[in-house]
Amino acid sequence: MIRIIKMRYEQMAKINISISSEILEKIDKLSKEENMTRSELLRTAFKTYTDVLGEKKREKKKQKSIERAIQVQDEIRDEIGDMDLIQELRKWRDERK
Repeated sequence: MIRIIKMRYEQMAKINISISSEILEKIDKLSKEENMTRSELLRTAFKTYTDVLGEKKREKKKQKSIERAIQVQDEIRDEIGDMDLIQELRKWRDERK
């Protein structure tokens, strides 16, 4: 069952969830310690969880990009072999003068 209620100038959906009494006790204890309602605590926890997941996804994407860059670098190194790149850069620079 979902009911829409107005709260703090934004619409909130009211939901029913089933959780163990052990988890509920932890929620109640933490919400008291943090001076939050259960709803506030669960919203904050969910927001934090989704932020962490998003960061993990960004890090995974970044890692894949780094791995791809390393692969391309290795392919280039294999293709050019024992070429002295510093010497080639100096030669190229001197030719431009």
